Amino acid sequence: MGRLIWSTILLLIVVLMLAPGAAENRSLKVRVFGSGQVGGMNVLTRWFTAEPSTDPLIIPTREFGTVTPEVIRRMMRLYFPRTREELLTYDFFFLACVDMGFFSDRQQSWIRDGLDNYQKGGINTRSVQGKYDGEWRDSMLDEPFPNDAEAVLADPHLKHGKVGPMVIVDDPDLPAIMSPFKDRLEPLFVAYRDASPILLTIPRQGAVILSYTENNAGIGYPVPGQLAHVFYWRWEKSITFTFRDMVTSPFWNEGGVADPNVYALDIIANIIWFSTGRELPTDPFRVHEFRMDLYNFGLRKSLLVSLLEFTEKFGALPNKEYKELSEIESTQMDASDAYLRGEYDRAHDTIGEALLGLDELEQVAMVLKDKTLFWVYVVEWSITTSTMLMAGVVVWALMVKRAMYREVGATRSSMMQ
Repeated sequence: MGRLIWSTILLLIVVLMLAPGAAENRSLKVRVFGSGQVGGMNVLTRWFTAEPSTDPLIIPTREFGTVTPEVIRRMMRLYFPRTREELLTYDFFFLACVDMGFFSDRQQSWIRDGLDNYQKGGINTRSVQGKYDGEWRDSMLDEPFPNDAEAVLADPHLKHGKVGPMVIVDDPDLPAIMSPFKDRLEPLFVAYRDASPILLTIPRQGAVILSYTENNAGIGYPVPGQLAHVFYWRWEKSITFTFRDMVTSPFWNEGGVADPNVYALDIIANIIWFSTGRELPTDPFRVHEFRMDLYNFGLRKSLLVSLLEFTEKFGALPNKEYKELSEIESTQMDASDAYLRGEYDRAHDTIGEALLGLDELEQVAMVLKDKTLFWVYVVEWSITTSTMLMAGVVVWALMVKRAMYREVGATRSSMMQ
């Protein structure tokens, strides 16, 4: 199992690094560098492979299980950008519970240079990166982010453990990153516990809070009783965010729980777009529907390909079906292209056409499967029946008709007696 997990992680990293995008759309995508704990990297991989506007590189930098320090150092050596210029091609840095001990001073300085002197974006999670808080505080990357790590670690309420209702700030002067989903999300998190222990956050002066949780103990900054959850600020030419929780926490969980946050990817995409100077969608729910349709398309396409491969193993030749699937994939790519250009209505309608085409092809594939298996059943039935008939004939001939039976004749000695 350990080898399987490690192999999967390595494969995902290689795929994410080498997956080519359409050349004309390359500049429309946001290049994202993601790093941190293994569980979080699985979440980032799921998000950024499903989101057409991102072009990610994901490297775990926190040991867990078979992902040992030796493995992490090897991966950083192989896959981390080799030059400052290559690093600066990335637009967004997603640091999800990283252990900064795996970043060299040179690598940290490259990221810091990008945040200082170019229009970049970034996220750091778990307040001060969880249990690796000292490494984060002492790194070059603490200062550009809006959470005051030094103040957090010095506060007696660092691990306060207070749960409370989630509040998403609804202010027309703020970017519509989380506020469109306020009415749908707040009822899901009336007593939000993000992780154990719940960590304190202290936004730096000038930070803008987008969400917080309330408590009756007066814990929180800058307003007592309000513990900042998601907040950002402008640092030099960049915009950076801090999450109080982890990307594996319930607020960012899209499934596997009773009340999932189905808008997690929408919020993440809004953060990335806002930080890198992209316009936020005027109809976020239309865009959400497109993302869901695109995700379902990918899932159903994978199942359809598996079904066609299954029929091939039994002698079918689904060349026509593969050709039709290629045409449907072309329609899906047109939808993604329209999405990248900001033509969200057209993207929504086009992915709908692709899904309709997939519906029809799925029916054709099921008929092909039934026909293929019908002949398999016929052959198996024929073999079984013929074997039974042959066995019956042999038994009848030998035991009933006694066709091979001859009575034993009398011997001379028996006649003399």
